[in-house]
Amino acid sequence: MSIEQIKPTRMALLQLKKRIMLAQKGHELLKKKRDSLVMQFFDLVSERKTLRSKAHEQLEEAYASLMEAQMLVGKRELENLSLAIPVTAEFDVRVYNIMGVVVPLFNLRGKIKRPYTTRGYTLINTSAKVDEVVDSFQTLTRTLFDLAEVEEQVRLVAEELESTKRRVNALEYVLIPKLRSTFKWIEQSLEEREREDFFRLKRMKNVLKG
Repeated sequence: MSIEQIKPTRMALLQLKKRIMLAQKGHELLKKKRDSLVMQFFDLVSERKTLRSKAHEQLEEAYASLMEAQMLVGKRELENLSLAIPVTAEFDVRVYNIMGVVVPLFNLRGKIKRPYTTRGYTLINTSAKVDEVVDSFQTLTRTLFDLAEVEEQVRLVAEELESTKRRVNALEYVLIPKLRSTFKWIEQSLEEREREDFFRLKRMKNVLKG
């Protein structure tokens, strides 16, 4: 609502005062939320950095084991053995709340690392190097799940942080200054009206006395 649409009355001044107080309270709450989100964001970024480094190392180790196993048993035989291994990464997605941000949690069903006897291939006539390949990729799978979870959390928290910062700035630099300016205008208008009324009454008294 523009100044032109506001009537400079005591009621308008009172209502505006309440709006300013609510805006200031909202501003303080949003600032606290923003600061908490900043802390959460940097914690998640730090965790993501650690997991990325861990995943990179495990990926190098897994593919190094894979290349060695291919040289020992052959690429086709290794592919045939991989088809016998059951799915190891069934999961559910749950959610939890970070300062009003709903983020995902990946809940793995069962164990990523399966015992040797339940991997779907026989230990007879297979190289121990095959077991190393399976172990390394199962370990990598667990880390990639953790990384995917944190990556999504970082994205969602970053979006909420940016939105909260915009709202804080809108209140701090646009709405609150505008409300204060309008409040001051109404105060000045009422003071000017009171002065005019005072001088009008004074003139009337002088006329009546005269």
